[in-house]
Amino acid sequence: MSLITFIERKGNMFTVSILAVIGILFLPVIVPNIFHGLHIAHIFLHIAGIALATFLTVSAAYAYAKIKTRKLAITTIAFSLFVASEIIIIIDVTWPYTFYLGNVSMEQISHMLLIGMLGIFSIGVFRRD
Repeated sequence: MSLITFIERKGNMFTVSILAVIGILFLPVIVPNIFHGLHIAHIFLHIAGIALATFLTVSAAYAYAKIKTRKLAITTIAFSLFVASEIIIIIDVTWPYTFYLGNVSMEQISHMLLIGMLGIFSIGVFRRD
């Protein structure tokens, strides 16, 4: 099976994106927090967000590579901002009060990325190509 055939089968790509995210985050994020009660549920919520956003980013990037419209390029950028926001959130949830950028907390950065994602996504949706 070629890579293009594999990517065109969305079920395969969805499964691989979920397994890849879980595999990457297993040791640094999941294992240290496995016995922290409902905190692990919060972490799994954000892991699911990263997996879904990764799947949507790869799907949109593949669609852009085939069709080459600006709408899909803008949508790909919006989904990648969502991946970045979820990664920042999971860093903040896993290692709270560790990383700061001056007076700006990680939670504020993730909110700014989410607002940027919504703005860019709405530009992509309402754009006329």
